[in-house]
Amino acid sequence: MDKKTMFGLVALMLIMGFAGSSLVLADNVTEFLSSAEQNYKAQRYSRALRDLEWARKEIAGLQLEEMKGFLPDEIDGMQGRDDDSTAMMGMHMVSKTYRDQDTGNSVKVEIMKGASGDADGGIAAILGMAAAMGAMDPSRQSKTIVQKGYRGTFSLDPNNNEGKLIFNLEGGSIVSIETRGYPDETMAKKAAEKLDLASIEEKLK
Repeated sequence: MDKKTMFGLVALMLIMGFAGSSLVLADNVTEFLSSAEQNYKAQRYSRALRDLEWARKEIAGLQLEEMKGFLPDEIDGMQGRDDDSTAMMGMHMVSKTYRDQDTGNSVKVEIMKGASGDADGGIAAILGMAAAMGAMDPSRQSKTIVQKGYRGTFSLDPNNNEGKLIFNLEGGSIVSIETRGYPDETMAKKAAEKLDLASIEEKLK
């Protein structure tokens, strides 16, 4: 192997080494799908199903990363901190918490995606309905908030200043904004202004 060819291979390895995790995951998906097809043609169905399950997990990881990209870095000067993301039982969920270091008040933004192909949005829709019913609790103050053309429901427990703004998007996705320490919907609306609800809906439906 001559020096020029060796240099090219080293350069290629470096490029691949610095590539993002999404590219690696995408390559894994392709490999698993190819393996699943080969095992299917060879009538090794258990192996084919196992390959498909691994591909599903890799794709779920890609979607979680995509969903995280919709969460803003900061809200009203508060820097966000990633919470644990979840992909289980057909439900994908990511969230980020923003905390005021001086007052201890906080905002949590959560995006939830139900199983694809489920007309009602699956578990996410059920949770969204439960949250909406919770907003109807007579002990909580509730009102409708319209943000960028999307209608949401804000509810507040005035006893401890805990609020929640919920947007149920087309396709079963839910955006939830929880506030702690704020006496009204002002901070929830500021958080909603930071979100591209149309893009979230389009990507996740």
